Amino acid sequence: MKFRNDITFLRAISVIAVILYHYKFSLFKGGFIGVDIFFVISGYLMTRIILSGFKNDNFHLLEFYKKRVVRIFPALLAMITFFAVLIYFLLPTQFLSYLKSYFSSSFFFSNIYYYLNSGYFDQQSQFNFLLHTWSLSVEWQFYMIYPLILLLFKSVYQKRKNAFLICFCALISISFASMLIHSVYDKSYSFFIFYTRAWEMMFGGLAFLFEDRVKTIKFNIKLVIISISIVILGIFIVVTNEHSITWPSIITIIPVVSTMLILLVNIDLKLFNNKPVNFLGNISYSLYLWHWPFYVLSIFFNVNERFRFKVIFIVLSLLFAILSYYFIEKRNYNNKYKLVLGSTIVLFALSLTITKTNPNYILDNYNANMAVATANYKYSSQAQKQYSLDDKHFMYYQRLTEYNLDKLKVLPQKMNVILLGDSHAAMFSQTLHNIFPKDKYNLIQVTADATYPMINSKTNYPGPKDYFNYFFKEFFPKHYNRIDLVIINSNYAGYLNEEVSEHISFSEKYFKKYGTKVFYIGQTNTYYLDFPTSYYVKNNFNIDHKNNRLIKENNNKTNRFLISKLGDKYIDILNLKVKEISYYGEPYIYDTNHLSYYGTEQYRYFLTKKLK
Repeated sequence: MKFRNDITFLRAISVIAVILYHYKFSLFKGGFIGVDIFFVISGYLMTRIILSGFKNDNFHLLEFYKKRVVRIFPALLAMITFFAVLIYFLLPTQFLSYLKSYFSSSFFFSNIYYYLNSGYFDQQSQFNFLLHTWSLSVEWQFYMIYPLILLLFKSVYQKRKNAFLICFCALISISFASMLIHSVYDKSYSFFIFYTRAWEMMFGGLAFLFEDRVKTIKFNIKLVIISISIVILGIFIVVTNEHSITWPSIITIIPVVSTMLILLVNIDLKLFNNKPVNFLGNISYSLYLWHWPFYVLSIFFNVNERFRFKVIFIVLSLLFAILSYYFIEKRNYNNKYKLVLGSTIVLFALSLTITKTNPNYILDNYNANMAVATANYKYSSQAQKQYSLDDKHFMYYQRLTEYNLDKLKVLPQKMNVILLGDSHAAMFSQTLHNIFPKDKYNLIQVTADATYPMINSKTNYPGPKDYFNYFFKEFFPKHYNRIDLVIINSNYAGYLNEEVSEHISFSEKYFKKYGTKVFYIGQTNTYYLDFPTSYYVKNNFNIDHKNNRLIKENNNKTNRFLISKLGDKYIDILNLKVKEISYYGEPYIYDTNHLSYYGTEQYRYFLTKKLK
C-alpha cells in the first residue's frame, strides 16, 4: 500500500484533539471526536487489506489476525505493565482496582467490562487509569469479527460488486440503527459496545469501495471537499460539548462522513506532508496509549489543573510514546507472535489471579486493607448487607412495575420506623438495624438512588421517582397511624440551598399533616477521591486534594443551613467529637459519596442517644 500522508495527518490531529480534550484545554471541548476519526481510519485500512486480499485471492484469516496481534499487543502490554508497577509503589490503594482494568484491557474486553461495571455506585471514570482502552477493545473486536463477516460475502465481492455494496451499506444501516436505538434506552451501552460503533469503521470501508469512482473528479473539486471536511472536523473539535449532547448520536455521522471524504478523495497536500505532522501521526498509537494514565496520575496528585503541570505530563506522555514507538512498535514481531500471545496470556492470568487472592501476599497489611476497601467493598456481602441492596433499596435502573412493593411491611405488634431517602440514607440501613433490634422494632427502608424523597422529585431516574410517588401518595396515607418515627437522610450538599429548602419544606409539611415524628440525619462526609486514596496521599505525600477541600466547605455550608432550618430535628454528623466515636475505628469511603459499613457504624453510639 502506498504511503498516504492524509492518513498520517488525520492520526496526528486525532491524537492531539484527544489529548488536549482530556487535559481540559478549553478550545478542545469536542476533542473526543478524535476517537471517531481513528475508528474511520481503522475501518478504511482493514477494509482495504481484506478486500484487496479477496481481489488477489491471497487473503488468509490467521495471517490477518497475526499481523494485528504483533501490531497492537506489544505497546499496550508495555504501557499497562509499566503503570502497574508505578501504581504499586506510588498509589497502592489503587492497585487492585488497576489490576481489574489491567486484565480486561490485556485481552481487549475492557469496553464490555466498563459497561457492565459502570453505574451509580461506581468511582468516577476520570480516576480509571486504563479507561481509554475501551476504544482499543472496540477496534480489536471489530478486527476479529469484521473479516469473518466479509468472508461470507467474498464470492459476491469478487463477482457482483454492486450487490456487495448494497449488502455492505445494509450492514452499516443496521449498526447505525442499533446505535440510535440503544442511545435512547442505554447511552452507556451505545457508547461502549462494538456493534453500535461498527458503522463508524465501516464508513471508512466505504472510502475504499468508492475510491476508484472518484479518481476522475477534478483536483479543484477534491480540494474543496477536503477543505470543507477539515473545517467541519475543526468546528466539531472546538464547539462540541459532551455535557450538552449524546455521543454517539445521529450528529456523529457528520465528523465520520467528513473523515471518510478526506480518505475518499485521496490527494496529497503540503498540509499533510510535513515532518511534525508525520512524526505525530507515526507515534499516534503510542501517544494515545500513554497520555491518559499520566493525566489520571496528575489528578491523584492534585496537579491536573495547573498549566505548567499539564505541559509537564503531556511532555512525559510524548517522551514515553517516542520510546514506545522506536523500541517497541517498530520492532519486527512477525516471527514472534506466539511469544506475544503467550506473554499476554501470562499477564492476563497473573493480574486476574492477584485480584482473586489475599492482597496481604503482595501488599503490607495496612495498604492491603485500604486497597480492598477501594476495589472490592461495593461488591462485598457486607456492602449488600449494609445497604440492603438485594431486598430493600430501589436501584436507579429498576422500574416500579418490576419492584415487589410487599417489601414495605408495617407490623402492628412492633414500633415501626421508616428510613427514608436516597443512597446516603441506605448506607445507614445496617447501623439503624443495630440501633432498632428486631424484637421490638420494625425498620421499613424506603430508599432509592439519586432521588430526594418527595412527590414528583427532580431526578434522572424515573423508577425512583415513581417509587417515592407511590410511598407518599398511597403507602404512607394508608399506614401513617402505625408509623412511630421517620428518619430522613439525603445527599443535601448535592443540591442548591433553594432546592434543599424546597425539599425540607415538603418533608416538614407532609409529615406534620399526619402528626408523625421526624428526624433528619445530617450531611455526611464526601470525598472527591475515594477515602483510602485521599487518606494515603495526605499521609504519605502531604497532599490535601483541592476538590476535597471544596467539597468539605460545601458540606459544612449545607450543614449550617440545615441546622438553622431544622434545629433539634437535625442530627449533625459532620461535627461529632472524635472521642465519642473513635473506638469504632477509621471510616472507609469506597467512592466519592458513600461511607462503608465501618464509616456508618462509627456513628451508632451518637445516633442511639438521639433516636431512641
